Amino acid sequence: MTCLPSETPGPLRRYRERELVNLSGDGTGELKEWHRFYDYEGFKVPDGPLLNKLRRTFLLRCSRNLFVLTGKDSSSSRRPKSSKDKSAWRTDKEFAREMLAGLNPVLIRLLQEFPPESKLDPEVYGNQNSSITKEHIENHLDGLTINKALEKKRLFILDHHNTLMPNLRRINTTSTKTYASRTVLFLKDDGTLKPQAIELSLPHPDGDKFGAVSKVYTPAEHGVEGSIWQLAKAYAAVNDSGHHQLLSHWLNTHAVIEPFVIATNRQLSVLHPINKLLDPHFRDTMNINALARQILINAGGVVESTVYPSKYSMEMSSVVYKNWVFTEQALPADLINRGMAEKDSDAPHGLRLVLDDYPYAVDGLEIWSAIETWVEDYCSFYYKTDEMVEKDSELQSWWKELREEGHGDKKVLEFYVWTYKINLTIL
Repeated sequence: MTCLPSETPGPLRRYRERELVNLSGDGTGELKEWHRFYDYEGFKVPDGPLLNKLRRTFLLRCSRNLFVLTGKDSSSSRRPKSSKDKSAWRTDKEFAREMLAGLNPVLIRLLQEFPPESKLDPEVYGNQNSSITKEHIENHLDGLTINKALEKKRLFILDHHNTLMPNLRRINTTSTKTYASRTVLFLKDDGTLKPQAIELSLPHPDGDKFGAVSKVYTPAEHGVEGSIWQLAKAYAAVNDSGHHQLLSHWLNTHAVIEPFVIATNRQLSVLHPINKLLDPHFRDTMNINALARQILINAGGVVESTVYPSKYSMEMSSVVYKNWVFTEQALPADLINRGMAEKDSDAPHGLRLVLDDYPYAVDGLEIWSAIETWVEDYCSFYYKTDEMVEKDSELQSWWKELREEGHGDKKVLEFYVWTYKINLTIL
């Protein structure tokens, strides 16, 4: 049975209301692993046989996933054929391709100013603008000047500078050693990207307010210069891998969705159509997040042992979360914000991609469009008018809790802006 609160049969109404009260709890007492309610107070899963079993199960699943990725299975015919050249991964072409079709294809963006500028506060961090100059790249732009390449949307950047620099001095006091990096790429006539320069930066030894100490590396194939170029690419790739694990994956997937899971279970009855719509997408999220806090993102856990921010990983993700905006997470909005797509009513899905060969965006928009059509049809079946949305007491409580408690540290401004944007979308 699925129905809005106002359409609940009379005899069931009090049971529906009581169930939500029971699931919300009263905020008192010690939470136990067998309790069936949702709240925002974290609790530690007791160590012992249960946790050990969870650890073994988790690691076994990881191993099975690796086997599926590397072994033979029924879907292997759909995968791109790998090169027989064992050193193909070292090529500039593959290095650039992975920014569009690798593990973190969500960060590359169109370069819209040159040299690249930093958004870090100059009062605190000094001059953090890029030291890449036109002399580094202009002779390799197929005859275009910097300004023409910008105008024709032929320059792109993978920027790990602003995220890393505020934490880099402390990160490099650990066993981890890395650089903040910027990688500038050029779109060739054949539709592929070619890296033009990689900038590696460290904090100034005399203090943050003195800016960054940077060095720019350009492509080379042979000798010492060729080896140094390979190392520069390795640092940029390591930064991208770490960004994927800590920010794209943990923060922007697992962490930010958890308040939605909690609010849905606390404020939307199991009879509510939006609960039924969201529930399959939340499957196992709370379980895996709880387990992650025990063996992945905990102090001394897998993330701190393997990802470059080391013991500053969670602090770094918390800082980056300050810039997280709900209404910018939709795939079309994200592509537009990064300059990777433009609105075009004549193009598929209403967007024209700047790069034709961008598998993440091409495939993602197909999936996004299918989900969007399904969700619109589904919601329109239950909500015939905007007034029905406004008068849905459970839905309004759900949205209020997300704004004021789930993502409460953003309630001063961001969520009200989000509400305004969402209302404009509805209108």
